[in-house]
Amino acid sequence: MSELPPDPRSAEFRFSLPLKVLAAAAALLILALAVGLLLPGRWEVERSILSAAPPQAVYGWLDDPRRWDRWAPLGDVESTFSGPPHGPGATRSWHHPEMGDGTFRIVSAVPNREVRYRVEVQEGALITEGTLRLEPEGGGTRVTWTEQGDFGPNPLMGYTALGMDRLQGNQMENALQRLGELVLR
Repeated sequence: MSELPPDPRSAEFRFSLPLKVLAAAAALLILALAVGLLLPGRWEVERSILSAAPPQAVYGWLDDPRRWDRWAPLGDVESTFSGPPHGPGATRSWHHPEMGDGTFRIVSAVPNREVRYRVEVQEGALITEGTLRLEPEGGGTRVTWTEQGDFGPNPLMGYTALGMDRLQGNQMENALQRLGELVLR
């Protein structure tokens, strides 16, 4: 005796395997977005290096945005500079179709001790604030670089914030290594 096909009105027929897979995928996506909303968008990364150079040799590389490309390159991005050549108000601006438009501005500087800056991308949609501290240590200088930002309540950026220590930290480590080499030349 042959088996009859399922009745189209039955639950078994209405919830076929492809529909179940689609429903499960949608549920997982909703769950991932909900978890992303609960993740903090705020991040902070800190790295440091010990340089054999004295603080005054390191400081000149930090308070002049024109010199940053030598140790913390922005990539193949055309920039313009405005304000004073160094110290508070010294600014680097760029327009780039992939990175977005942005500005880097030194907001405060204590000679041979500290430089604070602010980076705004896409008219302030993404803001990063950073500090470079110089502390004499042994016969050299401990350079400590801290960056922090807040991606806001964006469910996708919450996941990005979780990885910033690794992502941004790697870039900062490489930049500090280049800085350490430059100041000894």
